[in-house]
This record gives sequence, structure tokens and C-alpha cells, in this order.
Amino acid sequence: MVEIVVTSFVAWLLLAAASYKYRRDLGISAPAMITALRVAAAMLLMLALVRCGAPISGERWVRFLGGSALAAVVLVALLSVVPKGALAQLRTGAMLRARARDPK
Repeated sequence: MVEIVVTSFVAWLLLAAASYKYRRDLGISAPAMITALRVAAAMLLMLALVRCGAPISGERWVRFLGGSALAAVVLVALLSVVPKGALAQLRTGAMLRARARDPK
């Protein structure tokens, strides 16, 4: 269950970074980067569903939805308190990527 929560947390964090409110603060404006964030988040959510440790049945969906909901609540609380701190790693990655594309 912990694996589901952590994987879902990272996926929800990537989806939050792709939203207009936070991507403006992160300096992400390229449509390809926005699409990459969304695709990576979708892949992580699919990974959480596949690796939830239950046979293919209703229990798998219950575990996935429970863990994913818990991760989403934690992320919303974190973004409410310290949004810049929660997105600091993504901001650093976006800055490094921008520097790699445009060396001065």
C-alpha cells in the first residue's frame, strides 16, 4: 500500500505541475514539456494500478483508489501550505533543462 501512495503522490505532483497555476510559477511553457508531464503522470498511475499487489479483481481497484486518494489529499494539503517547497525539485529540473537547451 505504501508503494501505491508514493507512486500516486509523484503522479499527482506531476499533474499539478502541468496545471496552469503551477506551471506558470515553474516557468514551463513548452507544449511538449506539458504533454510529457501529463504522460509521465498517467504512466505512474497505471504503474500504481498494476503493481498494487492484488489479483485482478475489485480489491485491486479498492487498493488503488484508496492509496491514490490518500496521496492526493496529502499533496493538496502540502500545496496549500508550501507550494514552492513542494515543487522545488520540479523547478530545479525545469531550470536545468532550460539551461541545457539554451547555453550562454
